Amino acid sequence: MDQIKVENITCYTKIGVADNERAIGQRLKIDLEVFFDLSQAGTSDELKDTVSYVSLVEIINSLTINREFKLIEHLAAEICEAIFKEISKIQAIGIRVFKPHIPSPQFVGLPSIYIFREREA
Repeated sequence: MDQIKVENITCYTKIGVADNERAIGQRLKIDLEVFFDLSQAGTSDELKDTVSYVSLVEIINSLTINREFKLIEHLAAEICEAIFKEISKIQAIGIRVFKPHIPSPQFVGLPSIYIFREREA
C-alpha cells in the first residue's frame, strides 16, 4: 500500500498522569504515516485524489488543543480515530508520539510510542 508521511509535527496539549503536569501542558512531536492507494493522484496530478498534509496536521492540532490526556497511547489512538472519521480514503495509519519533556530530573531519554491501526471493514 502507498504511504504519505509527515514527520516532526509539533503540537501542544495538556498531557500527563500527574494533575500538575496536565495543568502546565507541553509540546509533543508526532510522526504520522497514512496508507492508501496513491495511483490516481500519481496520474491525475490533482489534490482531490490524495490527502492534504495540511488537513492531517489540522486534525491533529484540533484534537490536541481542545482535549486533555493522561497517556500518549490514548492520544495516538484518538488521533487515528479522528483521521479515519474525517478522511475515508485512508486505510491504515501509523503514528509515533514523542514526549520530550518528562518532568523528572532523574529521567534521561526521549520516550515515544508507536501504534498501527487499520480501518475496520
